[in-house]
Amino acid sequence: MSKHRVTLAVLFSVVGVFSLQIFAQESTYSPEVQGPSTEGELALEGFVYPSELEVKLWAAEPMLANPVAFGIDETGGLYICETFRQQKGVEDNRSHMNWLADDLSLTSVDERLEMFRKFLGADVEKYALEHDRIRLLRDTDGDGKADTATTFADGFNSIVDGTGAGVLAIDGDVYYTCIPKLYRMRDENGDGVADEIETLHDGYGVRVAFRGHDMHGLTLGPDGRLYFSIGDRGYNVVTMEGKRLLRPDTGAVFRCELDGSDLEVFAYGLRNPQELAFDDFGNLFTGDNNSDSGDQARWVYVTQGSDTGWRMYYQYLPDRGPWNRERIWYPYQSDDATSELQPAYVVPPIANISDGPSGLVHYPGVGLSPKYDGHFFLADFRGSAGQSGVRHFRMEPKGATFELVDDDWLIKSILVTDVDFGFDGRVYLSDWVDGWNGPGKGRIYTLTDPQYRLPSLETPSEELMTEGLAKLSETRLGELLAHPDKRIRQRAQFELVKKEAEDVLREVANSSSNQKARLHAIWGLGQMLRVGKILSKDLIELANDQDPEVRAQALNVLGDNNVTDAAPLFVAAVGNGTPRQKYFAAIGLGNLQSDENLFVIVDLLKQNDNSDPVLRHAAIRALAMCATDEQLVEFSKPQFPPSVRLGAVVALRRMESGSLKEFLNDPEPMVVVEAARAIHDLDIVDAVSELAELGLTPDSPDALIRRVMSANFKRGRKKNAERVAEIAADSRFSDSIREEAMQELLQWDEPPVFDRVTNKHRPLDTRSLDLSTPAVRGNLGGMMAGNSKLKTFAIQLAAKYEVQDVASYLQETFEETGNDPEMRREALIALDAVNSMSLMKLLDSGLTDEHDQIRAASREILARRNPVDAVPVLAEALNNGSRIERQSAIHVLDQLNVPEAEEVLLKSLDELIANNVPADIKLDLIEVAEKRESIKFKNRLNAIEKQRDPNDPLSAYRECLEGGDLTRGIEIFFGNATASCRRCHKVKGDGSDVGPDLSAVSKENSREYLLESIVLPNAKIAKGFETVVYALADGRIVSGIVKGETDETVRLMQPMGEIVVIEKDDIDAQTKGQSGMPADMAKQLTKSEIRDLIEYLSTLKTPYDPKGHE
Repeated sequence: MSKHRVTLAVLFSVVGVFSLQIFAQESTYSPEVQGPSTEGELALEGFVYPSELEVKLWAAEPMLANPVAFGIDETGGLYICETFRQQKGVEDNRSHMNWLADDLSLTSVDERLEMFRKFLGADVEKYALEHDRIRLLRDTDGDGKADTATTFADGFNSIVDGTGAGVLAIDGDVYYTCIPKLYRMRDENGDGVADEIETLHDGYGVRVAFRGHDMHGLTLGPDGRLYFSIGDRGYNVVTMEGKRLLRPDTGAVFRCELDGSDLEVFAYGLRNPQELAFDDFGNLFTGDNNSDSGDQARWVYVTQGSDTGWRMYYQYLPDRGPWNRERIWYPYQSDDATSELQPAYVVPPIANISDGPSGLVHYPGVGLSPKYDGHFFLADFRGSAGQSGVRHFRMEPKGATFELVDDDWLIKSILVTDVDFGFDGRVYLSDWVDGWNGPGKGRIYTLTDPQYRLPSLETPSEELMTEGLAKLSETRLGELLAHPDKRIRQRAQFELVKKEAEDVLREVANSSSNQKARLHAIWGLGQMLRVGKILSKDLIELANDQDPEVRAQALNVLGDNNVTDAAPLFVAAVGNGTPRQKYFAAIGLGNLQSDENLFVIVDLLKQNDNSDPVLRHAAIRALAMCATDEQLVEFSKPQFPPSVRLGAVVALRRMESGSLKEFLNDPEPMVVVEAARAIHDLDIVDAVSELAELGLTPDSPDALIRRVMSANFKRGRKKNAERVAEIAADSRFSDSIREEAMQELLQWDEPPVFDRVTNKHRPLDTRSLDLSTPAVRGNLGGMMAGNSKLKTFAIQLAAKYEVQDVASYLQETFEETGNDPEMRREALIALDAVNSMSLMKLLDSGLTDEHDQIRAASREILARRNPVDAVPVLAEALNNGSRIERQSAIHVLDQLNVPEAEEVLLKSLDELIANNVPADIKLDLIEVAEKRESIKFKNRLNAIEKQRDPNDPLSAYRECLEGGDLTRGIEIFFGNATASCRRCHKVKGDGSDVGPDLSAVSKENSREYLLESIVLPNAKIAKGFETVVYALADGRIVSGIVKGETDETVRLMQPMGEIVVIEKDDIDAQTKGQSGMPADMAKQLTKSEIRDLIEYLSTLKTPYDPKGHE
């Protein structure tokens, strides 16, 4: 038995303790891992990659399973993060929507634990049954395949633990990120098992959010610090120095020293920055996941102090609120709408690329062809192998930021979670194999270019790392700063810093002919400056070097170390440097936190004039760090251009200052909108009343109007209701704004716990309708003017506020049979609410109306007023009405507490058992029986269950085939957070290309096919998305995507596009890829939701023609 980790009681009961040293103990954990097979070798045939490359299997199950990420140590060992807790402790709040209000309110890990206990009770202990762990694999004989495997560490199974999703091995230390902690481990005796562990930080992952939005991205920065990331599960961490870092609603990038000290937030506003990578010039990048709402993933230049705009509560708005409305995820000024709408507080992405950005690495400079120099390699994980792989691209400077160029695939048709370069010249890829939850399988493949794998270097990287750089002389280390391999350059830099080799670093920084060597020397000097080992004189001199990048990096290091004597250099660079130099100089001025050069920063905002978002950000950050509220308010004066006033507003936002109200009357709309965003979204109490009173016109920006209305809604007084009601009644405002105003008035007395603009958890007290009644009654006439949808809302208001004097209008609306049926229905309901004298007469006509929703509403009102008399009317509808009437009758009867209603329902259940009821009410009747405690209902429910065919995999869901609601089905497909259909699918051009386009899914497919696709997604994978590997009788292996099939043959498109026809009799063995659709999708939706979704999908019969929609 191997030695593993400490007992759980000791390891996971400690909260907020740093550098806790723990020694490993015996572990008996044995997860379910698939046994050995030939699948890994067979899968090679399905991969698509350039012909000059070779791909080989390095390791497979049972040596590893469910690999999330991996790291490579100096001797070629692979530390693999394995997960076995998906949906067994690592949850997704889409599977627990009843948790949502609680989840969005959480601010600490302890609160999350209490929420689990609240909802799960004793079952919460089941979350500790499975572990995540680290496996260590090695190739000890050098044959290109792993031959030893140990469990380096396990026991990551606390109730609050997340997925172990990041690992970094350096100089014997192994860092590991697993919510809620950052760990450091060591194997002191070399047996491949961690002997001790330290908890460096605790408090990451305060919310449940989405699975996969974990703590990850471990990498070393050029400054010698540890960088890592977290998804939008948020954080509440107390640093070793006692400072609290708190943002419970977004993702972030952190950095700290290697011992965990000096932890800081480097950037925030990210959704799920799974991996981080630095380029050769110290620039940090990440791929950030999209929100499954038609938006696209982001390629982000991670600048210090940046906010890239995502907040996790946007996820649960059907349209994602400001995220989509204000085009936060779009690249800067990518079109006119983005230029107009995108907030200035956001540092936008460089590009939209990938559908599932996962593993990420920058080319180290050796191992592949020179054509890959400067390229990033990004794993694109899409849930199924056929559409996944690794893409590569590079950055081209564009001002102080970049643009993405040369995008292409390195390898496709493999479900890669992570990618990295070994010191042996190989590219290593971790293969998840199938699906989303972890199939108990996992592979590591290597990709090599035989021509370039072992370059003709004096000292290859592998040899240097195996022997160790610590033994080398300072002179030799100085030479290695010019090595072609970035990793060798960086390790040489770190060794020189350890040896305090100031002279060598200074000599290389000043005199080397190799630019990259000079940069590493500068970064090394910066490390020494940070710990007080040298003075800043040499770096100050380098800030005047002839090489622009050397000057930029000298400014970077001086600013990072808060060197006051460098202020004149910063000022000069801001004035006349390159855009990159201006950026680092502005960051440096901000770090000095002095107002002495305030107008230099202001001049940068003026010169930039919003043209470069990274320069704007650097200047704004500097303003926020250097200026007081009063100084920033001075910039609201008209002599300052809009770019300066806008910058001052965002700086005040960063300070969460009430002085933002001074900018609400700015003549420039973009300045006013930015101030309103900050006041509203950050809930700046000192300025909310001014925002609520702000004057509006119908031409005011949508983002401004919504926030002004919301500010009035939050304040909730009579004058605030009057303000909202006036907008609702003003036909000059857009229909969407008027609709929002009416919805606020409908919720005035019982406000939702979520903010109506952002969806942030922001509970308000209930309040009396007396506060809003005068406003509604005084403006109801204006609200009635508009389209049928607006009139319907107005009618609902009349009902809610019992506006008697509109009864005649309501009656006229109902009696005019040419009006929209839904509006007439609402008018009838409103007449009931105001106790109209004419109601019973109108019900008589409503019961025979030509529209079924009006007939159904009439019966419902009748049942409420006279239950016994309504029963035979409802029974008649149940037997002879339309689908809407039948379903309505069942639910109304279920609500009537009279014996006659129960008898009708029981009789209908008997008819169901006898298979004598329409298919579209079967689910409704079953759901009624499931709710009832009566033995009569339970007996009939048991009889129904006994009739299900045990050999029919769809038997438990066949009642979902008919009877769905089309409108609700559309809402589920496009807006339901649980289903997230458009995360993978498109309909009529809206959605994602990860899975099949469903625009014509029902042209040739039945409802039963649709049901099977939801309940058993792997039973029939759509043509063009099913990958297979066949072993043929003649010994050949062929693979590809199934394009067609008969009883005798299979048409297969091979990786290079060739179509071949395979005789089924010639197939000896085969393996099939799994669908990318979650296998448990049916468990994530109610049966009613499945039925509604099928109803919508069944209407999709026409292929999408984009030319017709230009």
